[in-house]
Amino acid sequence: MAQQVVDTRMEADTAGSRVRPEYDQQGVPVGTFLVFATLGAEASWNDNIYARSDIKAADEVLAMRPAIAAKSQGSRSDLEFQSQADIERYAHHASEDVVTWSVAGRGRFELGRDTTVATRLQFASNIEQRGTTGDTLFGTRPVGYGQITVDLKLDQGFNRTRLTISGHLDRYRYAPRDLDGTVIDLSYRDYTYLEGKARIAQAMSPGVAAYVDLELDNNTYAFYVPQAGQRDSTQYAGLVGVAFGLNRLLQGEAAVGYFHRDFRGSLNHPIGGLDYNLSLAWSPTRLTTISLIADKAYQRAPLLGVAGFEQQDVSLTVVHELRRNLLLRPALAYSLAQYVDGPFHDRFFSGLFGATWLLSPRWQVEASGSHRLGRFSDPSIQPRNFDQNRFSVALTCRF
Repeated sequence: MAQQVVDTRMEADTAGSRVRPEYDQQGVPVGTFLVFATLGAEASWNDNIYARSDIKAADEVLAMRPAIAAKSQGSRSDLEFQSQADIERYAHHASEDVVTWSVAGRGRFELGRDTTVATRLQFASNIEQRGTTGDTLFGTRPVGYGQITVDLKLDQGFNRTRLTISGHLDRYRYAPRDLDGTVIDLSYRDYTYLEGKARIAQAMSPGVAAYVDLELDNNTYAFYVPQAGQRDSTQYAGLVGVAFGLNRLLQGEAAVGYFHRDFRGSLNHPIGGLDYNLSLAWSPTRLTTISLIADKAYQRAPLLGVAGFEQQDVSLTVVHELRRNLLLRPALAYSLAQYVDGPFHDRFFSGLFGATWLLSPRWQVEASGSHRLGRFSDPSIQPRNFDQNRFSVALTCRF
């Protein structure tokens, strides 16, 4: 259909995502659902588990990753339920042991020929990964938080025009941590993010559409801390872009625009400027897909006295089908976090080379080696500058 922004059938026919019936997990029929259960085990070695330069410690880590998903087989609507966990145990540093999990459900319903409603709800328990901007405590367990995510989207077609209205909610609640017998209250980081977005897309030719995005978001901290000032803020943004999926060679979207953010407190000045996002998938051959993603976003503040930071991310990933059942996955990523109303910034870089070996519909092996580095411009936290190397091998059983 000419008004369709990106043909999903073409999206699925890439080196990393195409159907491989002889190796893909088949699922177990249960009523009107197909159930997919997996159990993964990963052994890894990390030469800098704390991601710091002042105290470097290496360790071996064993991770277990159970997961289960159920997908409906309806024609005009579909439902999916997922749950998964990540259980990590360190050989010599038990304080780094973590358990994270998530439970999610989503639905997609066709209300008419050109009307679709989609929704998603997720509950999760996560941690701030060592070496990230949000990793603000040392000497205690990694910072943990609970997260609730809700998504709702209405998609309506009008001949060659398509209107999409969506809403997104994230709610974060941080758990206290014990540091040498002292309880560290992290509730000042509790945060709610609410976003509304509207897109009007106009087909220019089959598989190519121009669009306008209008966005409004509201960021609210659960607790007001007088000495830190008011950190709540509201942002609006407008972007103009193009989406394309004419053929397998190149598909994706690119947009550029302007954003403006106002803070409710007088301590932080309004900010504004260039906004952008880019998502491209280039398949020069049927065996190789190269993906480029770049965007700019506002992130919540991990520290008191800081309203938040603007984060720019860019990543380049490649999936190459060396053999029908052997995929190579090199990747590069760079991130820059600039603090609002502050002179400091954080920079992160990572490079990874991975391989996936599909043995059968039941068994899968993955191996990877990665290098990460982080650089913090604030002189008071120079010990957090780090270089880190990690190597891993994982075996997954798919029932």
